[in-house]
Amino acid sequence: MHIKKHLSFDALIKDYADRVLSIIDHRREASNDYTIFDVMMSALACMYMQSPSLLAFQSQLEKRTQRNNLISMFNVHKTPKASAMKDCIDEVKPEALAPVFKTYLSKLQRNHMLKDYQFINNKYLVALDGTEYFSSKKISCDCCLTQQHKNGSCTYSHQALQAAIVSPNKKQVIPMMPEDISKKDGTKKQDCEINAAKRLIPKIRKAHPRMPMVWLADSLYATTPFIELIQSKTDDNFIFRVKEGDHKFLYDTIDGLDAKKHENTINNGKETLYYHWYENISLNASSLIKVNVLRVYSTKADRYGKKTSTIVGVWATDLIIDESSVVEIARAARARWMVENECFNILKNHGYSIDHSYGHGQKNLSFNFYTLIMLAFTLHQIHELTDKLFQQARTFYRTKRELWHGLQFLFNMMLFDSWLQMIGYAVKVRDPEFEGLRPT
Repeated sequence: MHIKKHLSFDALIKDYADRVLSIIDHRREASNDYTIFDVMMSALACMYMQSPSLLAFQSQLEKRTQRNNLISMFNVHKTPKASAMKDCIDEVKPEALAPVFKTYLSKLQRNHMLKDYQFINNKYLVALDGTEYFSSKKISCDCCLTQQHKNGSCTYSHQALQAAIVSPNKKQVIPMMPEDISKKDGTKKQDCEINAAKRLIPKIRKAHPRMPMVWLADSLYATTPFIELIQSKTDDNFIFRVKEGDHKFLYDTIDGLDAKKHENTINNGKETLYYHWYENISLNASSLIKVNVLRVYSTKADRYGKKTSTIVGVWATDLIIDESSVVEIARAARARWMVENECFNILKNHGYSIDHSYGHGQKNLSFNFYTLIMLAFTLHQIHELTDKLFQQARTFYRTKRELWHGLQFLFNMMLFDSWLQMIGYAVKVRDPEFEGLRPT
C-alpha cells in the first residue's frame, strides 16, 4: 500500500511551513518571545488536531520527556503560550496564507486527484456561499459587521465568503482561500457577500488561470452585474438558483411558456425527477442577459403507494440544456448545497467548532483563525482523498469526531517521531497489515 509522497502529511505541512517562513515579523523585537514561525505552526496544529487546549497538553508532555509532538510533527522550536499566540496572529495579514490553498489545489491537480471533480465539459464546479463565524453583543472591533435591534442593542459579527470545488460524485470538497466579509480600513460602510464575491472571483481566476469553472451560487448572485463578471472570462459558466421573490419577471415569463421536458427514475424506482427547461429567457425586464432556466420536480411514493410531489429547485444558467445534458446540469446545480452540508455543517458540528470564539482580536485574529481552521479542514479532505492509511483509520470509527478524539488522545499522551508513526500506531493496534508502512 502506497502513500503519495507529495501529498503526505509531511509534504503538506512543509508547504505551509515554507509559506510561514516568508511572513515578515513587524513586531518590536523586545516583545518577540516566540517567532512567527512557531506561533503559526502551533496554531495550525491546534486547528488540525481540533483541540484548543493542545498547547497546554504539549507543554506537559515536554516537561515529562523534553520533547513534544509539536516539535516532531510540526517542527515547532518553542511552544508558545495561548495569549502570546493570539497577539501575534492578530498582526498577520490574511492574504499571507492564500498561496497555501493554491499550492494544495495545484498538487492535487498535478497528481491527477481532481479528475473526478471535472464535471460538465471537463470544467470544475465551484460553489460559493457565505457563513458567519463570530457573533457577540459585547465583543467588537473596527472590522465587525453590525446589526442594530429594535430594543437598542447591537450584534457584532464576522462573516466569510467561501469558495470550494465540489462534485456530485465525491463526498469531499476542496476549499479555496476564503474572503473576509467585514468593514474595511477607513470605511464606515457595511461589507456584504456580493461585494466579497466581486473581490474573490478575480483572485481565484488569477491563482488558477487555466482551470475552467462553472460557478454555483444562490439566487443572490443571479443579477446582471454578477453574471457579466462571470462571463468576462469566456471559459467560465454559471448555474445560479433563482427564487420567485427575487426574480418575479423570470417566473412570470416561464409560467406562460411550454417547457421542454425529460424525466428520470432514481432510488430503485422510488423517486421520479421531472425536468422542465426554457431557453433564452430574459433575466429581468430591463436586462440584456439571456439565460436558460431549469425547473426540477420530484415525485416519491411512500410504502402505501401514496405519491407526493415537491419542487427540487429552479436555476438559471448559460449552459446549453438538452436531453443529453439536463440530468448532469441538475446534479451540478444541486451540488452547491455540498458547501453547506459537507463543509460548513461539518466545521460547525463535527469537531472543528468554527463558530467557537478562539479569539477576536482587533485586526485579523478572528478571520485568521477561520482561515487556519479551513486549512486544517483542507488537509483532512486531502487525507481522505489520497492517504490509504488515514482512510483505513477512518473505518475504525463511527464518526469523524470519534476518529479525532482518538488521535487527540494519542497526540497528547504519547510521544511520536512523526504523523505517520502516530496514525500507523492507531491502525496497527487493530490491523497488523500496516506495520512498517512508510511513504514512497
